Amino acid sequence: MTATIAGSLVVGGAPASAAAAPDGLTQETAAASCWEVKQNDPTAPDGVYWLVTPRLVAPQQFYCDQTTGGGGWVLIGRGREGWKEGYNGVGTPEQIRDTPAGTAAFAPAQLSSKTIDGLLDGGRVDALQEGVRVRRALDTAGSAWQEVRFSFANRDRWVWTMGGGHVLTSFSFKNPGERSKTTGSGGTSAVFGVDTGTKRVRFEEGDLPYRFRNGWSFGAQVSGSEDPSSYLWAPAGTRGKARPFAQVFLQPKLMTRDLDYGTIGSQGAPAITQSAIPNSNAMTTTWGVAGLANGLSGEANTEVASFGEAGGNVFVGGNFATVQQSEAGAGQVAQPYLAAFALGTGAWVSSFRPVLNGQVKAIAGLPDGRVAIGGQFSTVNGVPQAAIAFLDPATGQLSGPQVVAEHRAAGAVPYVRDFDVQGDYLYVAGSFTHLRAASSTVSASAWDGGRIDLTTGRPDTAWNANLNGTSMSVDASAAGDRAYFAGYFTMQGAITTTSAAALQTTAGAAGVTPHWTPTFSRPMYDAAGNPTGWVYQNAVTETGGRLWLGGSQHSLFSYDRTDFRLISGNVTLKGGDFQTIAQNADSTLIAAGCHCGDWVYEDAYTNPETPTTASEIDDMSLIGVWDAVTGRHVYEFAPDLQAREGHGAWASFFDSTGVLWAGGDITRSVRAGGSRQWSGGFVRFAPRDSVAPAVPTGLTVTPAGGATTLTWNRISDSSSVTYEVLRGNRVIASTTAASYTAPASSEAATYYVRARDAAGNRSATTAGVAAAADAAAPAPAPAPVAPDEAVTPDAAVQPGQPSTDTFIANGATWSWRYSADPLPADWNTVEFDASAWHTGPAVLARGVAGAATDIDPDDLAVKPQSAHFRTAFTVDDLTGLHDGTVSVIADDGVAVYLNGVEIGRSNLPADATLRQTTFASSSVAPGKAAAGRVSFTVPVSLLRPGVNVMSAEVHENNPGSANMSFDLTYTALRN
Repeated sequence: MTATIAGSLVVGGAPASAAAAPDGLTQETAAASCWEVKQNDPTAPDGVYWLVTPRLVAPQQFYCDQTTGGGGWVLIGRGREGWKEGYNGVGTPEQIRDTPAGTAAFAPAQLSSKTIDGLLDGGRVDALQEGVRVRRALDTAGSAWQEVRFSFANRDRWVWTMGGGHVLTSFSFKNPGERSKTTGSGGTSAVFGVDTGTKRVRFEEGDLPYRFRNGWSFGAQVSGSEDPSSYLWAPAGTRGKARPFAQVFLQPKLMTRDLDYGTIGSQGAPAITQSAIPNSNAMTTTWGVAGLANGLSGEANTEVASFGEAGGNVFVGGNFATVQQSEAGAGQVAQPYLAAFALGTGAWVSSFRPVLNGQVKAIAGLPDGRVAIGGQFSTVNGVPQAAIAFLDPATGQLSGPQVVAEHRAAGAVPYVRDFDVQGDYLYVAGSFTHLRAASSTVSASAWDGGRIDLTTGRPDTAWNANLNGTSMSVDASAAGDRAYFAGYFTMQGAITTTSAAALQTTAGAAGVTPHWTPTFSRPMYDAAGNPTGWVYQNAVTETGGRLWLGGSQHSLFSYDRTDFRLISGNVTLKGGDFQTIAQNADSTLIAAGCHCGDWVYEDAYTNPETPTTASEIDDMSLIGVWDAVTGRHVYEFAPDLQAREGHGAWASFFDSTGVLWAGGDITRSVRAGGSRQWSGGFVRFAPRDSVAPAVPTGLTVTPAGGATTLTWNRISDSSSVTYEVLRGNRVIASTTAASYTAPASSEAATYYVRARDAAGNRSATTAGVAAAADAAAPAPAPAPVAPDEAVTPDAAVQPGQPSTDTFIANGATWSWRYSADPLPADWNTVEFDASAWHTGPAVLARGVAGAATDIDPDDLAVKPQSAHFRTAFTVDDLTGLHDGTVSVIADDGVAVYLNGVEIGRSNLPADATLRQTTFASSSVAPGKAAAGRVSFTVPVSLLRPGVNVMSAEVHENNPGSANMSFDLTYTALRN
């Protein structure tokens, strides 16, 4: 039975037995791929089917194109302008499967990369035989369509970052009415093609006139319209590069019998939980900051520049003027430069009201409960207090012993850029020459870096970083033996130390041995070879044995702590420099921010970095996360952020609850459900739920009357829980109820149940409950045989009786050609190269319902009079072969060849030399041809050891014939 839902065909059917062949019609009979559905049922129509792989875990529904190129295509995205490049896709799977086309599908919807990798069962994208298929509208009415194919040179997992420029091996275009494809090689996923018209793909945002909306654009010669119903979109006043409505398909050829679901013992399977990373969806904005308090803009004057925590609050510092609850200014209060927000809720803490006269660039919670602030201020609450202050976290009043920074160079003003607390010390980075206790005239030399003894409240006079330029960041090692600085300096004392320094924490602050010489992604040098530009560094932190450094020309590199070897590299394009690094409480993750809004290239070390040298290209939107142990980019964290002027994230911080805060000139973020919200200066990301739900209890299994009924007890947090039913090692159903009735099994089976929460965490399963075979259930269906798989001779054949070898089976894959172009004379020989021909499984036909491959998908106006087919097969041993037979569909006429030698023809002139334009002798209906196949004897003498080629040409009876079909089997007996 079939039903139409929201523009797509949903294929349905009665519940099937456990042993039924995977047809995708129910959860229990979910197939491994759209391809498997089509192989098991060549008549399967386009529509929605259930699919499952070990990587998908549980059956899900997807839209399958079962018509184009033999069918088996799964739709992974569709839309017009506004495609996204993030890991998590956009929209919902339901939107894609239920509304695959039409004007209602213009708003892009894309499956998540995780789901697409599940459809591939973790297989490589560059191993897909047909590559990536894009179907694009060619006109504003959506009446003509183009087929595009492209293949990646090196792509392990799925990504949507087409604009990042993944290298391609090949591509092709085919427009309606064209007899053959236009092919090419090279190019990248961002730009490829052969002209400036329809045979070009430009995956790009474009500029302001195009409203920065991505799409599968045509070349500069193809224009579009802003009409809401136009299948080609382009804003008024623009020329070319129209964004067409497009669909993206893949054709993974997975079969259930080939997949490994593992084994589950009688005690059940363990829990499966999500990795503990920040959620990509932003938390709901409750309060934010706005305005520029000092009246200045630019990278050095962003609304937010620092975070810190003390007393149950997170403190936000920067250049903002007000705190408020909305972009429109709801609840607005003047509170420039520094404000406090509650952990958990993010609500503004109105009792904390310090008064400062300059930006706050550094914040740190101190062991005694006070909060330290640093920046460009010179007074706090009306009291002179240069660049450093220690405050009461509840009120914002000065609290306890104070320290000030001094800069004794003529005309210089001190400011503090960063803090780090380690042991009994507060390490300080910035631009100053001395640190002094406010109550003392004794100062400590601290050239752009120093530390304060928190036990005495005084600067350490025995420890001077002695840098010759501003330090932007400081991190003291948890091991207690080192402090790292990053910034704009070139010397540490008399030692060349360009932009990064590793200092001992013992008195004297001597450099660490061996000396740290960082790598720069795009340095400028003077005549003597000294770096002079694009070498500054903004952020540094150590996590375990790995040292992270981020800064100039878009680089985030990590180094081995022991010998400072460079061990990982990341470069962002387009834009921008890394500006902040923070690590979480257990040092398993780092968050790094930048003024970047496009892509991060992993295992890249130079800017501009060519995609050929990067191992991965992922989406990057102002803030990213890396595994602090392995150094790998955590691509699953893929937020969607916008910034006021693109200055990006200048502050990042993990609070004590694991929430990641990112701040700068941020103005927009996306929260759960794809809703875009105002984010005033900063945004928060909650840690992803990584706790498995409780295990269901009380599982009972009762087979009877042709069905098997399972019941269990709900778990306590069942409001957001789905239960998965497993038979053997596979999930056969998902339900929110505490019971399920499955089709009976004619074989004994073991059942399990587990809980799955909204975040995707799965509980351990129940222990297995065995169920005996149900005599009322249908017998097991035979395992389907792949079209290209030879049938194994029956092992039960008695000695002396011949067995049958099948060299070509029904439904085999053939190379085919349906064209009026001249045919090479050697087309049917073993030596002929048919790599340029199309390929597809039989039945191959035109005008025949249910055919596996349509050889005339574009419905050519002038039909060729004949079609040509060939397939290779291997004969390993000729011994004992005899009585070879070919059985072929002759619709209308056919001639068959083995290794270039004709072995028979039917319904064609008997003695004539066959030409492409030769007419068949009479018309034969497809049904009659399939029911009354023609057979030819195949002389074994024509076979050769190894590769052989069977070929055939099929001819029409008249130019107006409505159909043509072909399939062939070849068998031989063996003693």
